[in-house]
Amino acid sequence: MYRCQYQVLVLFGTSETSDPVQLVLTDHRYPSPRISLSPDDLVGTGTKFTVHVEMGASVTIQCWNTGYRGTILLHKHGHSAPVQRQDYSGVGTAAFSLFALTLSDAGTYGCSYRPKSALLRPQPLGTA
Repeated sequence: MYRCQYQVLVLFGTSETSDPVQLVLTDHRYPSPRISLSPDDLVGTGTKFTVHVEMGASVTIQCWNTGYRGTILLHKHGHSAPVQRQDYSGVGTAAFSLFALTLSDAGTYGCSYRPKSALLRPQPLGTA
């Protein structure tokens, strides 16, 4: 995390530090994960799509990749930490369920994965 502050020489004071900014490194050697939403009648699979869901409904966001073991992460745009995470050992698919949706669940979601042997997080691509 990085933070900024400034100093005013005339007043010999220093500002409060800024809000933090997270620097995320991506490794493009890994293919982007895929994302889908179920129930299927909402929307199929894709890289960018919008879904209209009734309040109180439940949805499952599936994220997957092939060939990499590790952790699949579900992100919500505007949140610095993943919303959910799942470790996997071979299949490369994670199902993240959101139950009894409220207004606070509205937003843009994406997936990324962290291969078991990697220190870098691949870039989240798909959004729901």
